[in-house]
Amino acid sequence: MVEKIALTIQELEDKLKEMAPEWKIGKNDKGVSYIERVHHASKFMEGIDFVGKVASAAEANNHHPDIIINYKRISIRYWTHTASGVTLADVQMAQKIDPLF
Repeated sequence: MVEKIALTIQELEDKLKEMAPEWKIGKNDKGVSYIERVHHASKFMEGIDFVGKVASAAEANNHHPDIIINYKRISIRYWTHTASGVTLADVQMAQKIDPLF
């Protein structure tokens, strides 16, 4: 089990570069960091199918993202609530679901 301690910004940048370079770092309205990747579907239902695949992977790994659906634009965000930031487990999940994009 990966220890769920928030990475520093430098650690996070290094891990993303190494493991999930398509993911971007953001901050929520409380200043808590998250990582995000956006999927642009060609049709609404294609986007919904994509969400189902992400949800299945998240459930299988018991590590769930925030999923934001805006018509054909789907944002996947990972951060660990209990750590108040992004952990190695979040980056590992980003890496695991990258092939779905």
